Amino acid sequence: MRKIYVCMMFLFIGLCMNAQSQKDSYKFKEHQVDNFIKEVYGDQAQKLVFSNQKRYQTLRKLIVERMQIVRQAEVRGKKYPKITDGGMLNMYNKSLKHEGFTSKNTFNPLKYNLEFFDINALRAYRIDNTEYLLIIQPQPKLQN
Repeated sequence: MRKIYVCMMFLFIGLCMNAQSQKDSYKFKEHQVDNFIKEVYGDQAQKLVFSNQKRYQTLRKLIVERMQIVRQAEVRGKKYPKITDGGMLNMYNKSLKHEGFTSKNTFNPLKYNLEFFDINALRAYRIDNTEYLLIIQPQPKLQN
């Protein structure tokens, strides 16, 4: 009987830990991609992105497959660069500005001048003045 209680306890703890980790990360959705691109590229979006299928697919994969927002409080001695450290990617849309983080659903990571296409390392950036990190998985190496 005691073994059953111990097994049930470990099962319950495992389920709680899994549920906790699911709530603390957010993956971007397909329907967000076009809006993010339009916001960053403005009236140049059609010409620069949507008419170039390869560029569009690259940005779509970046947002949907390689990026996520993770809740992680600051750890003493562990510093992540802020997303605003590199400035804004506003060469196509001059009115683009940092508006602060209000929601994971509306946060547009493309607005920031980040290292999106590094094939060597996982990138993590602190979303300014929050307990959230933007995680960018390394770009897969091209197969010959």
